[in-house]
Amino acid sequence: MQYKIEIRTIKDLLNDTKYLTNINMQRKYIYTHEQAKYLLDSIQKKIPIPAIYLWDNNNGSFNVLDGKQRITVMRIYENPNYLGGPINFFIDFMDKNDFYNYEIPVIVCSGTEEEKIETFYRINTTAVKLTEFEIMNALYQGVFVEEFGNWGENVSPLESKLFGNDKRGNNCIKALSLFTNDTRSYFKHNKNVSFVNGLQKQIDKLIADTNQIFGTYNNDLYILAKIILENTNRPSIVNSWKLNSAKIVNLFNEYLANGEISIAPSKESFYKEMLGCYNITGLDSKRFFTRDDKKALYKDLENGASKGRKICPGCEKEFSFDDFEIDHKFAWSKGGKTVLSNAQLLCKSCNAKKNDS
Repeated sequence: MQYKIEIRTIKDLLNDTKYLTNINMQRKYIYTHEQAKYLLDSIQKKIPIPAIYLWDNNNGSFNVLDGKQRITVMRIYENPNYLGGPINFFIDFMDKNDFYNYEIPVIVCSGTEEEKIETFYRINTTAVKLTEFEIMNALYQGVFVEEFGNWGENVSPLESKLFGNDKRGNNCIKALSLFTNDTRSYFKHNKNVSFVNGLQKQIDKLIADTNQIFGTYNNDLYILAKIILENTNRPSIVNSWKLNSAKIVNLFNEYLANGEISIAPSKESFYKEMLGCYNITGLDSKRFFTRDDKKALYKDLENGASKGRKICPGCEKEFSFDDFEIDHKFAWSKGGKTVLSNAQLLCKSCNAKKNDS
């Protein structure tokens, strides 16, 4: 097998009779809009993009072994109806000449059909996508990323329970995400700041608090750590959780055992509601109503003018079954029981208003 490295322009690569992307071994177009916009932004800013692998068919045409997604984005940008229906990436159009004359490195391979298949296989199985941390390590070399990486490779058993044990920095990103919504900006602005003397101290305190309150619960510790962090500026609340740790964990274990947590719309909102209750020991062990409960309540509602619709007792408008929510008449968080006598059906809007009041 032979190969050579060349430079070709987008104008040349958009010749779909010369560069074939519809070979059986290639997957369908799967790029998200964000991936496509990022690629086009790189082209517009003249930032290099990865090389494209071609197979020379020795008849003037080339199979694209690697790079179909990138070439397809370029073809869509040139013709939004390229895949049959209009696709708009909603970006500012770049100068036509700049677009067509953008140069891309290509690796042109040639040989037997068996070598073609083997080359395709190796290209697509040996390449390992970089993790976010590995990208940050390459972009923002400095004391922060070096120390942070060392921490991620040597986490304690307790740290591992919260963030995982990973040699490629995924646990670092998971930990950092608790403290910022923009991890890239954080790496950029702190590349020369000591992780050990800064962020690690914040992480250590958060882990200590999480372990003190929920250590014996041993479930969903990352979610619970996030809730603690959100209440950092409310020390009296966090301290009350520390004082009531045993009661809270017993309550969580009870809900875990009876399956209530598994049917909660969101674990995070469930835990927040639990922790927001002052009367920790006086709550009904059943938190949520069942679908059968909802059917029984729906049956008793007044029929609407339209078939299959019922009247909301709150706003007196018509809704279908799925548009109703079960509400505790006397709030569960204040000791109300999860029984039909303490239940009512309200439309989603009325229920939301009641919860906000």
